[in-house]
Amino acid sequence: MSRRFSIVLFLGTLAVALIGAAVPAPAAAQEGLHAEATLAFRAGRFAAAYGRFARAADAGHAPSARIALLMFEHGRALFGSDWAASADQQRRWNALAVNAARERLVTADVSGRE
Repeated sequence: MSRRFSIVLFLGTLAVALIGAAVPAPAAAQEGLHAEATLAFRAGRFAAAYGRFARAADAGHAPSARIALLMFEHGRALFGSDWAASADQQRRWNALAVNAARERLVTADVSGRE
């Protein structure tokens, strides 16, 4: 009985975490994380910056997703470190970056800019 309760509790906690991860954070929170990440990056605290960019990207912030992907993909060569990102995170971050780029193209096309 105790083991069954533990499994149910674990699955319930996992479900709450997954549901929470799918809900974008408010724009102000995303921008705040991005600003903190940028400050850490400029100070040369790359691991801290990556963690903040990744959190902002997970919250739905496209500019942070672009930077997190760059840091993930080129971490060893550019920063001397490897950082982790799940395949699911990589897919979501890439989708955010691609959708933001498409929006910029559509906006530029509509306004007549090239």
